[in-house]
Amino acid sequence: MQARIRFSNTLAIFLLIVGGLCGTAMCQYSAEFSSYYGENRYAFRLTHDELLKTPEWPDGDPNPPLSVRQAKLVGTEYLKQLFADGEKWTLTDITLHPIGDRWVYTICFTEPPRSDCRDCMTFPFRVVVTMDGVAVQATVVPWKPTLAHF
Repeated sequence: MQARIRFSNTLAIFLLIVGGLCGTAMCQYSAEFSSYYGENRYAFRLTHDELLKTPEWPDGDPNPPLSVRQAKLVGTEYLKQLFADGEKWTLTDITLHPIGDRWVYTICFTEPPRSDCRDCMTFPFRVVVTMDGVAVQATVVPWKPTLAHF
C-alpha cells in the first residue's frame, strides 16, 4: 500500500513538473501581432526577454524613448524588405501598444491600388517596431483564408 501511495505521489509530482514545462513552452511569447498578405500570415512575435532588452517608457516621461518619426522610418524600411513594391505602400496609422511595462509601435500600411482590380478589398498590414528602434522580424507561414458561405 505504501509503495502504491509513494508511486502516486511521485507520478503526481512528475506530471506537475511536465505540465509546468509544457505551459512555459506554450507561453514563450509575451506578444504576437499578425498581418496577412496574399496567401501568407506574417507573425510578429516578441518574447519576454526580447521586451526586457528594450528601453522602458516611464510614466513621468512625456515622450517615448523612440520617436514616432524614427519608428515610421524603421517600419517603412522593413516593409521594403518584405515586399518589392514596399516603397509604394501608403502609411495609414501608427499606434503605441503597451505590453506589460514596455511599449511597441505598430506601423500600419495599405498596399498600392492594383491595376487589375479596382474593387479589390485590401487589409491593413502592420509592422511592429520596438522602442530600441528594431523592426520585429516576421515569421511567414502559408495561410489560406476561409470564405464564409451565406
